[in-house]
Amino acid sequence: MKRDDFLVEIHTEELPPKSLKKLGETFRQQMIDRLQKADLKFKDAKFFATPRRLAVLVSDLDATQPNQEIERKGPALAAAFDANGKPTPACIGFAKSCGVTPDELQKIKTPQGEWMGYKQKTQGKTVEELLPAIVNQSLLALPVAKRMRWGASETEFVRPVHSVIMLYGKDVIEAEILGHTVGRVTRGHRFHSTGEVSIKSAKDYEKQLEKAHVLADFDGRRDVVRDSANAAVKKKYGASSRVIINHELLDEVTSLVEWPVALCGHFDELFLQVPQEVLISAMQDHQRYFPVTDDSNRLLPGFVAVSNIDSNNVDRVIHGNERVLRARLSDAAFFYKTDKHEKLEQRVERLKHVVYQAKLGTLYDKTERISKLAGYIMEKIDGGAKVELAKRAGMLAKADLTSNMVGEFPELQGVMGCYYAEHEGENVEIAHAIRDQYVPSFAGESLPDKKALVSISLALADRIDSLVGAFSINQIPTGDKDPYGLRRAAIGVLRYLIENQINLDLRDVLKQAEKNYTVKLENPNTVEQVLEFINERLRAWYQEKGFAADIFAAVNAVQSADLYDVDKRIKAVQAFKQLSEAEALSAANKRVSNILKTADVQDGKVDETLFEHEAEKMLAQKLAEKHKSLQVTSDYKDNLIKLADLRQSVDSFFDHVMVMTDDKARQTNRIRLLKELRKLFLQVADIALLQQNDINQAGAKKHPDKSAE
Repeated sequence: MKRDDFLVEIHTEELPPKSLKKLGETFRQQMIDRLQKADLKFKDAKFFATPRRLAVLVSDLDATQPNQEIERKGPALAAAFDANGKPTPACIGFAKSCGVTPDELQKIKTPQGEWMGYKQKTQGKTVEELLPAIVNQSLLALPVAKRMRWGASETEFVRPVHSVIMLYGKDVIEAEILGHTVGRVTRGHRFHSTGEVSIKSAKDYEKQLEKAHVLADFDGRRDVVRDSANAAVKKKYGASSRVIINHELLDEVTSLVEWPVALCGHFDELFLQVPQEVLISAMQDHQRYFPVTDDSNRLLPGFVAVSNIDSNNVDRVIHGNERVLRARLSDAAFFYKTDKHEKLEQRVERLKHVVYQAKLGTLYDKTERISKLAGYIMEKIDGGAKVELAKRAGMLAKADLTSNMVGEFPELQGVMGCYYAEHEGENVEIAHAIRDQYVPSFAGESLPDKKALVSISLALADRIDSLVGAFSINQIPTGDKDPYGLRRAAIGVLRYLIENQINLDLRDVLKQAEKNYTVKLENPNTVEQVLEFINERLRAWYQEKGFAADIFAAVNAVQSADLYDVDKRIKAVQAFKQLSEAEALSAANKRVSNILKTADVQDGKVDETLFEHEAEKMLAQKLAEKHKSLQVTSDYKDNLIKLADLRQSVDSFFDHVMVMTDDKARQTNRIRLLKELRKLFLQVADIALLQQNDINQAGAKKHPDKSAE
């Protein structure tokens, strides 16, 4: 079968840089999915993405689909012919729909009976027939928030389209895509290339564009940006210098240029008196520059700008970038100086005029709530020693939101509050708590040190207050919509408690947070709904870490509101599942659970005088021993290992004892004995919920059905 490379390119106006990589990756994946669905085999697929084009190159694509045999099922055999063996109207109609006579139909046997049917061979379609639709469908599936129209056309795309290429090998596939007749012509770099570029064949695409000053491969161009930035800095500041490369910024800069040229600029050393975070933010977030540090991570008065032009007058380009940055840093230095004239405590009053949420009051109201809650949490986790520090941190936490600096650089909220607090002589733990309250701001960000209890208390209080407030007015996240960042807040809560190994009754704290609201709350089930919401995030969190769903279910059945306690139980059950006794004990617990569900027996003491079998005595004795040993430790893993020793006694009990005997006194006594067994395991988790096929099979034993349950 003929095979060749296939290329599709959409040449556009400048595409949005922050979503360019995702657009390219999605275009590639959509093409792969649809080619596979069409049963067109290929070797590989690669995406290209630059500011002015999206493209996909498919290597060694089959020229045609395989031939297919389609089986159509018609009426049942009994309904296809009458008593004289002649075709019924149903049979005649089915044959006609297949384009054949009833004589050409075939009998088809299925588990449900015999049917009349027709097997038809169809010729596989060619890429020329299939690819236009595949490309169109792939483009429609791109993650574009808002599509544009241009000119008088009704065509919509993320940006206006100039041309479309579709080549199979050297041949153009005739079609109309996004309002353009498909061809082989594109354009190179906006300034370094003149005229049109006619692509000879799909495999020549990348090389021809490089000659036209376009590095089409996104990953390759990103490497050039990174390597050239490092080289420029080493050349100007020496081998010990380095570039601060934020990966998101690296992707964005890569999305802004087709022919990257790294230029090293300089700014006045006086600006280094401004906090380092301000300078970095001004360079990274506002100017798309890469900051420079020495080998001690101290900021140097330099930056790397990546130009899309290989200029004949490099000094002039650098000077222009320096002038723009100087203005930005001058503003920052002025804001920093001005902000320090007013204390954070004075700024707190301004929060009375800033609405947090229409139904929940102002930011000042929120500040008062998180101050109370931070103090409450601190008392729970560390006694009363630092309660006042936590309260003070809560009152000052949002004050920097009214500063000039945060107004211009909103990404520095908390950071500037920390600097201003230190300047005013506030306790260092309070200053750090103001800074740390927004951590983690992205997935995987490290948390404050576990000893930073003021920071932890404030971070928890802020998130819990937000969760309770939003749920109390029924602003619960649905689908992809989460305007208050509640999912992120919930993950922050669980990370703070689990990673810092903090025992805290979350239900108790949520109730306290609810009490702190002075406005009328609409949702009477706020606390339980927030707990369930956090629990769902917890389940997904453990799933990402590789814990099986049944482990979480077993622990979740205990309904602990202490997340660190939950974590210890989950790890204990994970270890228990590896034991050879696990399957038998899990099955026994499931059996006991089923018995107890149907048995209406009040709690009471087990009467040893009613024991009839030695197995009953042995199990009772073992349970008593385990009950004593488990009272002196909260090590769940150790507890389950000790309980695994019950396997032989439990096996013997179910092998020799009829639980649901006709003797009601003995029946009640045996059920109470099983209740004691169940209670011991439920001190850790409901291991009856563990999936049997997931448990280590070594030494497993199936219980014969001796009872009537």
